[in-house]
Amino acid sequence: MKSGARVILLVAIAVHVVFLASLIDPGHFLNPLFPEGMHNLGEGQGSDFYAFYQAGRYVLDNENIYTRPMDDPDRVVPYAYFYRYLPFVAYTVGVAANAVEPKVAYWIWVALIELVLGFCIWGTRRITRDSSLFACLAAMWLMYTPFYMEQYMGQLTFAMAAMSFAFAVMHMRGRALAADCWWWASVVIKHLTVLYVPLLLRLKKYRTIAIAVLLLLVTTIPYFLLRAHGTGQFTHDNFSLNLNPYAGNMGSVAFFMVLKERFFPLASQVFGHLGPIKLSITRLGVALIMGVPVLTSLWVTFRRKPFDFLESFALWTMVYFFVFREVWEYHYVLLLPVFVLLYARTRARVLWFVYALAAAPTLFVLYDVPGSDPREAWHVWSALEHVVNHGFKLIPVVWLFVWVAAGYLRRHTKLMESRMDTGLDLVI
Repeated sequence: MKSGARVILLVAIAVHVVFLASLIDPGHFLNPLFPEGMHNLGEGQGSDFYAFYQAGRYVLDNENIYTRPMDDPDRVVPYAYFYRYLPFVAYTVGVAANAVEPKVAYWIWVALIELVLGFCIWGTRRITRDSSLFACLAAMWLMYTPFYMEQYMGQLTFAMAAMSFAFAVMHMRGRALAADCWWWASVVIKHLTVLYVPLLLRLKKYRTIAIAVLLLLVTTIPYFLLRAHGTGQFTHDNFSLNLNPYAGNMGSVAFFMVLKERFFPLASQVFGHLGPIKLSITRLGVALIMGVPVLTSLWVTFRRKPFDFLESFALWTMVYFFVFREVWEYHYVLLLPVFVLLYARTRARVLWFVYALAAAPTLFVLYDVPGSDPREAWHVWSALEHVVNHGFKLIPVVWLFVWVAAGYLRRHTKLMESRMDTGLDLVI
């Protein structure tokens, strides 16, 4: 292992230890760097995990899992965000967590996610022959700040990222059934990875898609048939078109909507109709923001030849940040498999610059309004602070999306193929 790579790995380990220290410290000294750390609507550490926990208790008590915990005086958790996920998580993770007290369950969850991180690093070692390259890839896994917020909130997005990583690696190594199983598991747990359906269609994996649909129906429909009153709440929480401004929402749609509301409030006025659809500058802007990345990804997936799985996988992973209404900072852990696999295959130095932007915390600490309501603090920000807060995390996503879509991945791959050792055992 080269000395430079060894230093990078040691620094990454030290950074990860700092993450753990801040999680354990009652004051959480890293929290001022993150909107969700300072203005947590759920009121504290583990807010998202406690939503899973409380939903599990509702399962055990035969009650509606979509009940708002903070409106329930009989809740068993100190605080929690509302549960908005598929029933499967409540019936598995939620119920299992109730075997112990909420706080103990939260720390067990943190430990499990750390274990999942360890498996990702181990899996990365399995696909690399070059120890210096492995050190750099392991460092990417270890010092990514959105992972800290993932653990602080007690989320399961990193579990999704790990499954996406396993799905991609298994496919590229020619292990089709294993790849399918990882994708099925991810879809049933949290439906974000349905974004890979176009990729699977390109691969003509119709049976894989059909089985995923069947699994979703089997694990979801029975609950809503038995408890129809929960359907409306689930639909509202996940598919509502309304978007309230909030500092921690860092997706493309939120960026556009916040700037629109702050600077162009009249943009939502209807100026025409397309059949039953009302037309406004806001709707056209959102359609453009969502449509361009989707159409680009479709073109790369179905039209560009030869087909490149990793190229398409990277683009469809990034589409999430352009099309979903709510994108919190911890969701950016979904980019980790993309960074790791792209760098493993190309060793393109530019990826380290993009990674650094994605891994670094935003400048939130410089313009935070301590003690304010998180839904109102943004009213006092300057134009520059609005742009920086809501656009900071999008810069690396847009950069990386353009880099992949423009074909730079292929150019760097061609360069690597001219060498004897690409550092990979993957079947590309």
